[in-house]
Amino acid sequence: MKKIYLGLMAASAVLVACDPIVDGKDWSGETMSESVLSDGIVLKQYDLTAEGEYVESADGNFIEFATNPGKVVDIYYLNADGAEMSLSRGKASGMFELSPSRGSDPVQTVYFRTYEFDGSSVTASKQVTVKVATELSKEMAIICSNAGTKTWMWDLSRPQVWGNFGYTPGTGEDFANSGSGIWWGVAAPEELTGQLQHSDTGVATGEESSDATMIFTETGIVKCFDANGNEIRKGSFSIVDYSDENKHVVNDQPWSVGTLHTTPGAILFPFKINGGGTTPTDFDIIRLTADQLVLTYADAGTSSWAEATFWYFTSSSDGEGVVAGYDKTGENWGWDVNAPGGEVWGNMGYTGSTGVDWTTTTDGKWWGVKSEDDFMGQMNHSAAGKATGEESFDAYMTFTPDGQSTVYTADGTALRSGSWSIDYSTASSWKIGNFNLTNGAILWPYEINSGGNIPTTFDLVHLSKEQMVLVYPDGGDFGALGNWGEASFWRFMKK
Repeated sequence: MKKIYLGLMAASAVLVACDPIVDGKDWSGETMSESVLSDGIVLKQYDLTAEGEYVESADGNFIEFATNPGKVVDIYYLNADGAEMSLSRGKASGMFELSPSRGSDPVQTVYFRTYEFDGSSVTASKQVTVKVATELSKEMAIICSNAGTKTWMWDLSRPQVWGNFGYTPGTGEDFANSGSGIWWGVAAPEELTGQLQHSDTGVATGEESSDATMIFTETGIVKCFDANGNEIRKGSFSIVDYSDENKHVVNDQPWSVGTLHTTPGAILFPFKINGGGTTPTDFDIIRLTADQLVLTYADAGTSSWAEATFWYFTSSSDGEGVVAGYDKTGENWGWDVNAPGGEVWGNMGYTGSTGVDWTTTTDGKWWGVKSEDDFMGQMNHSAAGKATGEESFDAYMTFTPDGQSTVYTADGTALRSGSWSIDYSTASSWKIGNFNLTNGAILWPYEINSGGNIPTTFDLVHLSKEQMVLVYPDGGDFGALGNWGEASFWRFMKK
């Protein structure tokens, strides 16, 4: 039995090897009343152990269901916005997972809907009490951030953002990195206006823009917006069979980390290429990280190198995820020995250029430390006045998702600990926002030429999955940007 991970309240139903709770009889074809449907629904709840076994539990999140008389039903719940969130479709018995979002009432209402021969439907409801999660699953934290909402856009760093390719041309990792096997694609989303023959309307909606966005939320909703923030469409989603360590094998290739299940048309330009407007509902997740989402679609049974569709998306709205990752152990950062010019700490003119310009060049840099020996000659800038071990290029710091930071020497001895956070309200062309810190909990936290001053607020000038650049103006005068006064800089890299 495969463990299922879901977009908040729930996910796709899956049959399990449990004894049937009801031996249903054949349905005669008569229209069923709500009371008969309700009386004939039997539920049992289970917990899933670490060994992959189901154990009966009064408030278990895995719910086995059966109808008697046997009747095919769709099962769903209503989220906070009143939208229907699918739990199971077209089954008379089976199992689904019901995992309410953080802060939800443990008592939940689940709806069971039939479709009758005369075109009508009958709906009955049942209340169940389940465990409420205190934190998001890893995959949900990545796709919608620990804050519960995350914005994704077309990944313009890619040569193509949507198009076709030969399915499973190699490993999923190769495809995510290099686009191996791609046959054709649009280099810019605006080119999608010339591909409307693949859509279900043939009309541009605004998603054919470099500034179009889609927002995933922890309630299992995804909304698409045009460049002006107008909503294009919305739908629901869940993540099924997520595993970032053991990839799912397709056509003998380690291919995906799971499946993104959506209602039809939920993502940006959600169309299968050469599909006559087909909107898939199950996408291979080839990569899901803090800043990258790579999806593909191929019809069931598609062989290697047969036609498939791809989508490349990126996000810059989850800096916390980039800094600390999504595991409790956090992420380690050290001195960026590959920094432009080789300087990892030093001074510069507070230029007022864009953060990208300063990060990728040495323009405006006055002086910097290039080696451990250089650091040993800078004790006049430290509060301790002596070496502590953080001057080593093997020293590091660990940031965790709960907002804690610890500085370590190369041998793992802890030097300082504190808290960290990002304030995006100060974002500009110069910086992503403010990086706030307590207790000097970064490597060599000293403002240059200040007698050991330890700042608590920095300009977060650049942040990627590999690099982080901080700047602090003389005396904390952030309003002096562009006046070329002295400022200190720090360049870090993820270890």
